[in-house]
Amino acid sequence: MLKHPTAITLSFLFATLFGTALAAAGTGGVRDSGDFFSEAAIKEATRTISEIETQFKKDLVVETFPDIPEETKRGVDLSDKRDVNRMFEQWTVKEAKQSRVNGIYILISKEPAHLQIVVGNDTQNKAFTLKDRENLANLMLSKLRAKKNDEALLECVQYVSTTMAGHLQPSKRANNVASPSVVSSRALQTEHATPWGWIITAVLGIGAVWLIVGVLRSFMGRGATGGQGMMPSAGGGGMFNSLLGGMFGAAAGMWLYDQFSGSHGNAWGGDHDNRSSDSTGFSGQDTDYSGTGGDFGDDYSGGDWGGGDGGGGDF
Repeated sequence: MLKHPTAITLSFLFATLFGTALAAAGTGGVRDSGDFFSEAAIKEATRTISEIETQFKKDLVVETFPDIPEETKRGVDLSDKRDVNRMFEQWTVKEAKQSRVNGIYILISKEPAHLQIVVGNDTQNKAFTLKDRENLANLMLSKLRAKKNDEALLECVQYVSTTMAGHLQPSKRANNVASPSVVSSRALQTEHATPWGWIITAVLGIGAVWLIVGVLRSFMGRGATGGQGMMPSAGGGGMFNSLLGGMFGAAAGMWLYDQFSGSHGNAWGGDHDNRSSDSTGFSGQDTDYSGTGGDFGDDYSGGDWGGGDGGGGDF
């Protein structure tokens, strides 16, 4: 039995730290394996993507690759433009499904230089239509062809945010589009809330160390009492209390993260199956995807759009 009262408290703090880490998980974002964008652009785009997920309950993923994976291009005639376009569509749909994207997935390849955008079947019903998808592809391709990669990324995320806000019902739009005074108030709150993040991190770090010390002391105490240290007491304490403390700590950790981050959203991030249709955003889950795309390399000659409206790789 963990006799020292600090042992249970420390297990609570440790579980709180674990719960906070889980709460920070997410789905959308920028994955720049192809080294297209600057760190500053990625940071700004990630912030906007997080706002899109919070406000509209839809994902936006931008992923870049240096080239085509060997298993993806196996059996593809790279000299046949139609075959290559079909490959890009199927590859992008596959990536979107594997990431369980509930929204928009954008794939950018460096060699060959190609952009492919797929939108989920639920998302394209209202949140981001097929016309919006074509407009986004045109916008990004024009910037990529001009070698303005950071602008392509930043204008992409801003276009998605603005477009989804415009598709909201008036009552929902009023809840999502804040007035300048509200924006200033939120910015001020964020500025003042920043020190709390460091304080909580420090407390949790100390708590984790304290937990380890408490556990070691418990085991040493058990050895001194003839191996009875882990036996439950008559009051039902010991490991049962520690377990309850850990479970409560995990829940409290997610609550603390939610309160101090100011998001007040879904603490589990990527579990889109449990999204509820609240007073803002779009409800519904994508089960298939369709897309469009095009080349943007130095040898681009125009008219080589790929993909089309085939869903799930069927053409």
